[in-house]
This record gives sequence, C-alpha cells and structure tokens, in this order.
Amino acid sequence: MPDVSEPVQALALLPADENLQGERRWLQDSLAWLKSAPPELRAERLRRLADDLRADPTANGRFRRLWAQAFAPRLYGEAGIPEATTLLRELMVRLKRSLLPQLEDELDIYSALQSASLNRGDAEWVAGLSDQDIAGWRELLGASEGDFPVAIRLLALRAAALGLSRAVMKVMPHKWETESPFFDLVDAANRLARAPTGAEVRGHIEETVLQCRYSAGIAHARMEEMGVSSDLVFRLDLAIAQLERIDVLLRVMSGQEDGRRFASMLVHAFAEEHGIHRLLGSSVNRVARHVVMHTGKSGEHYIAASQSEWVHMGYGAAGAGVITAGTALAKYVFAGMGMAPLWTGVAHSLNYTVSFVLMQFLGWSLASKMPSMTAAALSAALEKEDGMRSEISLVAAITRTQTIVTLDNLAGAIPAAALVDLYIRSRTGHSFLAQAAALHGVESMHLWRSLTIPFAALTGCFLWLSSLVAGWTANWMVVNRLPEAIAQNRAVRGAVGEWMAQRLGKGVQHHLSGVAGYFCLGVLLGLVPFVSVFAGIPIEVRHITLAGASLAYDVSALAWNRAMPWADTGWAVLGLAATGLLNFGVSFALGLWLALRARNLDAKRRLELVRALWSEVRRHPARFLWRHEPEGANL
Repeated sequence: MPDVSEPVQALALLPADENLQGERRWLQDSLAWLKSAPPELRAERLRRLADDLRADPTANGRFRRLWAQAFAPRLYGEAGIPEATTLLRELMVRLKRSLLPQLEDELDIYSALQSASLNRGDAEWVAGLSDQDIAGWRELLGASEGDFPVAIRLLALRAAALGLSRAVMKVMPHKWETESPFFDLVDAANRLARAPTGAEVRGHIEETVLQCRYSAGIAHARMEEMGVSSDLVFRLDLAIAQLERIDVLLRVMSGQEDGRRFASMLVHAFAEEHGIHRLLGSSVNRVARHVVMHTGKSGEHYIAASQSEWVHMGYGAAGAGVITAGTALAKYVFAGMGMAPLWTGVAHSLNYTVSFVLMQFLGWSLASKMPSMTAAALSAALEKEDGMRSEISLVAAITRTQTIVTLDNLAGAIPAAALVDLYIRSRTGHSFLAQAAALHGVESMHLWRSLTIPFAALTGCFLWLSSLVAGWTANWMVVNRLPEAIAQNRAVRGAVGEWMAQRLGKGVQHHLSGVAGYFCLGVLLGLVPFVSVFAGIPIEVRHITLAGASLAYDVSALAWNRAMPWADTGWAVLGLAATGLLNFGVSFALGLWLALRARNLDAKRRLELVRALWSEVRRHPARFLWRHEPEGANL
C-alpha cells in the first residue's frame, strides 16, 4: 500500500479487492494520519484531504464507493448507545472490548472510529471547525442524507422492542401494548423514510417520539413506587437514549442541529464508550436510591417519636439483651468444642442468626442494627426545606432512641449473663468460664493493648452491609410483589387456607427484609473471623451487646475466683465503650454517606446540618439524650 502520508494517492492506487480489505485499511490509516497532526494543524489536513479527493476523479470515485459501503446509519444510530439490552451483558461487552484485541475486518465507519482511540479533545476540535474547514466535506458527503432515515428506522425498531417488552410494560402507564406510543413508533419511522421532506410526516414522528419519552419518564417515576431492578432501569434508559438520538437526527435533517455539533457528539460518545463509570451511574444509582429508601423506611421504625414509644423500645431492648446473654453463652460453648474452623464458624453464624431472627419476630431492638437504618431516614429529611427543624428533631430522636436501646441492651445482657453464671455455679460449684479463659476475655477487650478499635470499626462495616441487604431485600420484595403473590396464590391458599395465606403475606412483608439483614449479619459475624484463618489474617468481631455479655461472663468468673485484675477490667470497660461508639459511628457514617450519594444531596446541605446540630447541642444537650418534644411534634 502506498505511503499513508499521501492518503489521496494511496486511495487512488489501491488494487481492486472484492473483500474491500484495502479500503478498510485506508480508512483506518487515514483517520490515524489525521489524528496524528497537532490540533492546530489538523484542520488544515482535513481541508486538504477534502480538496484533493474532489480534484482526483479516481480517488473521488473510490471514496464515494467506500463511504457507501461504510454504512453510516450504524454510526448515527449506535455511537455511544449500549450494544446489549441488559446491564450485565453490556458490562461484559465493554470489558471484553477493553481487555481483548478486536477483530477489525469490517468496512464501516463505526468500527474505524471505534478503533481510533478518540478522546474528548477530539470532540472539542470537531465542534470548533469553521465553515471553511468543512465546506469540501459537505460536497463529498451530501449524497448520504438518505442515511438519516435509515438510522431513524433502526433506532425506532430497537426502541419499540424495548418499550413493548413485558418487563418494561409492567411499569408503563398503559395497560395494553397497543395503547403505548412505542406501538406506533416503527410505523412513524417508515412513513418518514418514504417521505423524508414531508412536514406532516416529520411532525407525526416528532410527536410520537415525544409521547414515547413521556411514557418512559412516567415509567421511571412508577418504579419509585413499585421497586427498581438494575436491568429494568438499564432497559428504560437505553430506550430513552435511542429516542433522544432519533430526536437529534430529526433536527439534523431539518437543519435545526448543526452538523459539526452532531459530529462532535458522536466523537464524544466514542470517547466515553470504553468506560463503565457512566454506564453504571444511572442504573446503579437508581437502585441504590431505592435500596436506601427502603432502608430509611425500616429505619423509621427504629426511631421513637414520643415518650411512650421511647419507653416501649427500651423494654424491648432489654429483652434483646437477655437473648444476647444466651447468644454469648452459646458462643463460648461452640468455641470450646474443638471443631474445625469452618464448622466453628458455621455454628457461630447459626447461633447469631437464630438469636437475631428471634429478636426480629418478637419486635425487640438490637442497638447495633439501628445506625445505618436511621442514617437512611435522616438523608430523606435532608431533602426538606424547613430551616433544618425536621432534621434536628430527627437527629435528636435518633440519638435518644439509640441511647436508650444501647443502655437497655447492656442492662439486659450484663445482669442476665451474671445470673446465668450464678446459676451454673450453684449447680456445678464453679463458674461457667475457667480463670484463664476469663482473663483472656478481659485482655481481648483492652482499649489499647488489643485490636478492639479496628475490630469494632470492621464490625460497624458489617452492620452497614447487613442494612444494605435488608434494604435490597425490601426492594426485591416490592419489585416482585411477593406479599401479594403469597396472599393470592391458589396453591398457597389451597394448602393453608385463605386467612392464613393473608397472614403469611403480611408476615413476609413485615419480616422478610429484617430476617435477610440479620441473616447477613449473623454470617458476617460468625464466618468471617474463621474464614480469615485460612488467609493468615486474625480477624475478630467486636459487637457492643455481645461484647458486653461476654465481658460479664469474664468478670463474674474472675470475681468469684477473687482474681479480679481491676486495672485491666477498667480498660476493658473503656474498650466496650469504644466498641459501641465505633459500631454506631462507622455504621451510621457509611449509611449516611451512601444515602446522601444516592439522593445526590450536595455538600452545602450537609454543612448546614452540622452547624445547626452543633448549635442545638450546645443550647439543649438533654434533647439529644432523654428530653422529648411534646406528643405529636414533627420529626
């Protein structure tokens, strides 16, 4: 092939090739030749290439043949628009494209531009071209205006297939497919192809596209009520992107959109096509927002709005503490059985999960579950515009509730553990724990001689992850309408009766997300420390209520044996306090961070909240610990 520094001559001298391999190589090499020039000289090369192509009849004819084979409609209709129809498949396509060499055996302008390593600077350069720079190219490409209706027809077919799919129709505002504007979209595009200059025809497709976009927007809003799945969001966003591209092509055809701006948009789309950040942004953010919303709704149940609710939650928290004393007892029993690490971890996970799920069904509160849940509820309040009154009231209610639940968890766990140890001593003549085991337990909680602080922070991360699982389960339950499905299912009603089916549906609605979150927490607390043994990383967990009950067993054993290390016990109590602060602080901070990101709240609102809270804490500290607003006050 001739030297690419003279692309016009190289094109004219290309040998005849039925497979068009030479033309494909010329197209790619010419793009590389143009892109290799400095930005200030690139426009001159572009003008010279157009002038030389028009001046050489042989090269002109080869170029027009090449452009006809390059199938510009694919470029117009696919650049920057996902190739797959699901999020996971599109991620795989982009990862494959980024990591593996691509076969470049097709003669089309889309493939050539895709392999040209375009960037945002190239898009800005295209947008800044002058009329003189592109005058020659308008003449060369003027005969390809028929490519726009073809691209619009392809886009209409694909958008209609998405908009009329069963999954998307579930959230559309139309009951039947024939009522949807997507049903008429393909016909409107076909009419445009037959009469591309007709004003009535163009007005019809513009109106149809507008109605389709309106329906898709309503579908997005309905998902906020009906639940969100990442694939459904991805499909809707893909259909909207295709509709927006049709709208742009219609404006280019009518002269309302400048060709340079359209070309710049295509180049920018290629520059963004290799990344996954923007791809994940919309779908994942919408799902995260909905998960946070469900987490926040669950969090509202962990906030005492009145004195009576505060007292009621306190009693429930004490009951949860008593259960935790039994959980800590079983933990020591399993640890002393000498099982393999994996089975020890499984036993601990079952122990924790059964205890937590029992609390869920009894309606009792575990303090460590609350922070990330209530953080999501707080982020919802930040969207209000009322001078921070509702936010301050909500934070005060959160801290009051957290304080009473934490203290009552410990008030139930510590005395219960002491009573259990007293009972065992009365029956066996010795404490539940041997002196060496009790000393080790106290030392493991030492504030600064042990790894209590990092372990407590890690446990805070586990608490946050369990709240995400609970929120995701609630969203999944809404998407699939599981409670209604159970209550109305013929097989379920036939097996247990209609009344019991209704009760089962309500039970699933009230408890499934909580059970899922507690199951996740139980697995993380029980299995992670023992699985980490295989990696040689000694990870432990520090959960405030479990640690309080365990420390009570340790102190009881040492007290009865008159071997109390008072200094170490004091440091262990401080370690317990630090465990509580880190469990709550890390979990709340992560929950609030995700909620704020999902709701796209800016830093200004966060700073306003911090200032307002600090001012209120200095003036009325009791409001954040025990003093309640009058009954009926808004949170």
